Formats: sequence, C-alpha cells, structure tokens
Amino acid sequence: MSPLPRILAMALLVVLAALLAALAAPHLTKPRAEPAAAETGLRPPAPAKPAQLAVLAHRIGLGLAAVALALAVLLVFSVALRPGRPAETKAPFADARTEMNALTRLAESTAAQGVELNRERDVRRRAEEDAQFQQRLLAQSLEEKIRLGRDLHDGIIQSLYAVGLTLETARVLVHTQPAEADRKLEQARAAINGSIRDVRAYITGLGPENLRRAGFAHAVEALLAELQAGRETRFDVKIDEHAAALLSAEQSQQTLQIAREAVSNALRHGGASLVTLRLHLGDSEVCLLVQDNGIGFVADARRPGGHGLTNMHARAERLGAALRITSRPGEGARVIATVPLLRPAASS
Repeated sequence: MSPLPRILAMALLVVLAALLAALAAPHLTKPRAEPAAAETGLRPPAPAKPAQLAVLAHRIGLGLAAVALALAVLLVFSVALRPGRPAETKAPFADARTEMNALTRLAESTAAQGVELNRERDVRRRAEEDAQFQQRLLAQSLEEKIRLGRDLHDGIIQSLYAVGLTLETARVLVHTQPAEADRKLEQARAAINGSIRDVRAYITGLGPENLRRAGFAHAVEALLAELQAGRETRFDVKIDEHAAALLSAEQSQQTLQIAREAVSNALRHGGASLVTLRLHLGDSEVCLLVQDNGIGFVADARRPGGHGLTNMHARAERLGAALRITSRPGEGARVIATVPLLRPAASS
C-alpha cells in the first residue's frame, strides 16, 4: 500500500484535534477572582475582553476546518486512485468461475481415466478371447487327431487286417484250389480298393455322406464281408431300416464303427463262429446289439496295446449314447449301444 494515504490520514487527525481544542478554548477559560482592594492596597488590572477571544477561536477553527477539508479530499482521492490488488479487481463471479473450471478439469480428468480404463479392459478382454480361441483351436486339433486315430484303428487298420487274413487263406489254397485262391485274391483286391476309397472319404470329409447314400444295412453287409476274410463264421443280421433312417449322418457313422469294432474283436480275439447283429427302434432311441459265441474275456481287464474298447466308449460318449459291454471267459461277449434320437420317430 502507498504511504501517502497514511500521511494524509495522520495530518487530518492532527488538524481535527487542533480544531477541537480551538473550539473548546473559550469555554475552558474563566476569569480569576479579584482580591479585595482593602486587603491588598493594589489597583486591580483591567479585565480581558471575552468577545475578542471568541473571535480569535472562531477564525482559527475556520482555518483548521478548511485544512481538514482539504486533507480529507486528498485522502479520498489518494485512496480512490491507488491501484487495486488483483483479488480486488476480479469480477464478482471470479471465484465461482474458478471453482467451475476446477470441477470441469476434474470431470475431464475422470472421463479420461474412465476411457483409459475401458481401453485397458478391452485390450485385456481381447487378449483373453484370443487365448480362449487358441485354446479351442488346440482342443479341436487334439480332438481331430484323436478322432483320426480312432477312425484309422477302427476302419482302415481293421480292413487291412482282414485283407492280410484273406491273402493268407489264398496262399494256402493256391496249390490245392486255384480257383478259390483266385477268388480270395480278388476279394483282397476289392478290400484294398475299398480301403483306398475310405481314406479318400476321410480326407475329403465325405465319410458320413457316403454311408447315408449307400444305406446302413448295405454298409453293415459290406463290413461283415470284409471282416470275415475267409473265416468259417456265420452272421445273423437284422437291420430295421426305419430305425437306421432316423439316425443322423454322424450317428450312422459312429454306430457303424462301434459295430465294426465289436465284430472285429469277436473274430480276431474271440474266435467266434456265430455273430449276431441287431439294430432296432426303441421308445426314443435306436439300439445296436452285437453278440458272439467266442471265448469271451474279463470285461474289466485291458489287453496291452488294445484301443478297441476305449474307442467304442469314446464314440458312444460323442453321440451321447449309452454303451454296455458284458463278457465272461468261455461265454462270449455282448455289446449294446443305445443312441438317442435327434428327431422324434413317427408314430406307427
């Protein structure tokens, strides 16, 4: 703050005090009492004139009032013209505007943080989705590998095994029954060509469609002829074509593979002379039965290196079907697969 207003205020205070003293002087001055002439024997002085003193005080008071007025005017102008502080020159709503600006900046900062959090959440979600997708691809690849191995075991390998048995039979008959040996060789050639077609069908993914076009009964007949491979085995087969038609392409293929594995086990490991195969319609399912009179086995025991029973259970699980395998040594084996229908059967 400038020192001029302070100096003017002090001068004004002094002048006002002097003015007050000048105005009060006539009232404070009183004449002294005169002693008796007789007592002092002196001549009393002449008394002062009160009027002259009042006039003098009045003049002095007017001068001091003029000076006080001038000082007051100077003080007002010095205060009015001095530069104000920044806080005093702000607009009336400057504080409110500052608070609003602060709130706006806070809101913008919060919004920016929200956007950043959303971006990080999106990045994390995409990363998780990519990881899940890669996991699904890996699981699908592993499942496809297992399925391919299962199909090769239950299809191509079984067919090639049957071809080997047919060729062994032809070798035995080549000197004694040349005509029968030629027939066996032709049968082996046809089985090899069939295996080649199966491989091509698996490669192109047309296995189920080929089965649907040929018909389930025809496919069963072909696989039994292929697996018999010169054995003296009888087959008792009854296929309900209406029940087979209710199966989807995938169900038909998997059910046929279960039948193939059951018959192959009966012939290769059980040495069965009679195999019974049935396919019929239940209430809301299609039932497959494969039964043989072979040597049987302990159902809970696993043959080293064998995958047949495991593959049958895996195929049934893939279809949502129930699979039951029962056997005892010397009593043959019995395989029952119950496949649920994907579409209701028409009432007869």
